[in-house]
Amino acid sequence: QPQNLPLAASSSRRRVPGERASLASIAESQPSPPAPAPAVPTAAPAANPNASLLDNAEQAENTLLTLLGKDTDSLISYRGGPAKELVAYAHRWLKLVGEEFRDEVTEGLLKRPRGIECTISVLGPVKDSSRGAQWLTVKIKENKSEDEEAAPDPTAMHMLWLSAEFGVVFYISGYQPDRRGDKFRAITFDAEALRHGRAVPPRDLPRVKARCVEIASASTTLQRVHALCSIGKLDPVLAAALTSPEAAPAAAHSPWAPLDEKSLLPSVQKQLSRLNPGQRAALCGLDGAVTVVQGPPGTGKSSFITAACLSRVPAGSRILACTATNKAIDSLVAKLEAAGLTQMLCVGSRRAMGEASCRYLMSSVLARDGFVAAAETAIEQHSANVRRIEAELRELPVPDAALLKAGGGKSGGGGGGG
Repeated sequence: QPQNLPLAASSSRRRVPGERASLASIAESQPSPPAPAPAVPTAAPAANPNASLLDNAEQAENTLLTLLGKDTDSLISYRGGPAKELVAYAHRWLKLVGEEFRDEVTEGLLKRPRGIECTISVLGPVKDSSRGAQWLTVKIKENKSEDEEAAPDPTAMHMLWLSAEFGVVFYISGYQPDRRGDKFRAITFDAEALRHGRAVPPRDLPRVKARCVEIASASTTLQRVHALCSIGKLDPVLAAALTSPEAAPAAAHSPWAPLDEKSLLPSVQKQLSRLNPGQRAALCGLDGAVTVVQGPPGTGKSSFITAACLSRVPAGSRILACTATNKAIDSLVAKLEAAGLTQMLCVGSRRAMGEASCRYLMSSVLARDGFVAAAETAIEQHSANVRRIEAELRELPVPDAALLKAGGGKSGGGGGGG
């Protein structure tokens, strides 16, 4: 792998929500402190307190319905003497996560979906389900297009599927292996009502196989909700950085390069000149090993990240940029490219990524590499020579079997006489 390349990692799932997953994921990734977690989810907890929402079908269904119903404050409460600043922080982001997810679902229903396709058959109700969950069989349509960079074939889990023919949306929340065929657990919605913001069950369910198309994925949304509801387990230093930056301890040594605009290339200076006061203040404020910069949608996070990469990252460093959507990574790549940075490598599915990102997939980068191109040309020439020699051999006349036998006899006699 080429050295010193910024690595842009993109989600392989299409249309996963959000550009702020990294902020919430900080909470999920931290070890639990000795003190009890101050903030707890109000929904019924999973058997394993550290398990993700993705591992508990009923809890995932309840959370999804809460997000669609706009009552995101109920996902985390002030019970147990939690730090109010952390809970208030979680409430703000849960509201934004919910808004973003609802917008994604609505957009998927209003526009003509172009996601993954499958066929769904309803088997019957799930016993003791409080949400009217159903057992299904799901067969995902195979994608015959070759895509070496693509992730493995997707599962149906935690995706929303639309059957336009029957006007039903399925949210698949669980999976159960079965000798007669794997079963999936799902709750259902009336598509027309959901399009208008009401999460209600359909009047009827399909009695035959229903052709469906993916309209949204809830995986990232549920992971972010789980992280935010576990914010009480956050390391105190990170908690201070999130809620009161002025109280966070200063780093002994800043890993960031000083901002010296006069020494920057003209293209980078031009990029910095476009920053607004808030973006510039954040850029100048980068000084710790962990820095959180918060910005709702449309506030110029991609422009800020581009400026930070070009002006504050020390020379020779490698950058890893992760986003929750292919659209976000494509925007970042396009801005970095426009500023003159072309040593990048993107990871993801070609069929799901944007035009700018596709130019920096591994196959695209190797195609532009002179050494690799020369090697491929040499291999092709060698293969052509092999094919030519094989064709010439096929054109040679086949010797008569009798002559071969006679020749072999004389040769043997002569050898014996000698």
